[in-house]
Amino acid sequence: MTANYSKGYLRKILAKIPVYLDKSVYNYQELYNVVNVNCEAINKDDTAVKMVRLLLNYCEKKELFTDQQLITCRKKLTNHKSGVDNYVPTVQEILHTLSQLSPNNRLVYLVYVVSGIRKVEGKYLLDNLTSLKCQQLEGFIKIAMNYLRHNKNSYFCYLPSTIYQQIINNHSQLSVQSLENEIKRKKLIHIKYCRKWFYTKCIELGVPEAIADFYEGRTANSIGANHYLSKQMLADKYYKEKLLEELTSDLILNNKKDLKKVM
Repeated sequence: MTANYSKGYLRKILAKIPVYLDKSVYNYQELYNVVNVNCEAINKDDTAVKMVRLLLNYCEKKELFTDQQLITCRKKLTNHKSGVDNYVPTVQEILHTLSQLSPNNRLVYLVYVVSGIRKVEGKYLLDNLTSLKCQQLEGFIKIAMNYLRHNKNSYFCYLPSTIYQQIINNHSQLSVQSLENEIKRKKLIHIKYCRKWFYTKCIELGVPEAIADFYEGRTANSIGANHYLSKQMLADKYYKEKLLEELTSDLILNNKKDLKKVM
């Protein structure tokens, strides 16, 4: 039932259990009732919310609650977000960062910009590039990632064929750590903002939110949005028809001279 928390922070979260769940709670039906009755008090404490989410994740994994019970409980919990970072870079800012990066690091940065994957998923992609299955489609490559981490997933990575071929050719010279070091040294746009930029671009170009979420590996909340095969087909369609030309014209052709150095 653990998440990606440090041991100290996890202990702090689980210490909330006696506060909201007294010793009379012996089974999962009672847990369900207690969470629903005490949701208002739980929602006043961000740590308590995290504690209950951990318990619900455990119950889901062990199939102790029905889908409806899980939905009911999770809907009653609120997220306490402070200092939310809503910054989305402009095309000009992304292009400026690309122009300032060394050729190999620029190529790694482009992977994030045209796919929307998380930083850790980009590292996983580069570390496992030769073993991951990929499908050649019209103008782009669809890489089967199947990189699942708790509630953060990466099903596929979509890349223009030109970018994919370049990372294959220069695989041994590419490093996410090297990219991060150069970004920090030159004070450029951080990797995490590529993901925000990509999502915003998807919405601007008319890609449905459910498909934009699929590209970025977010778990769909609605039952209708969870039809995995249908979403794959739509994701393929929208990447070809809505995204490919825009991404390649803005981000590859405008840096064509420099990119030749890594080809």
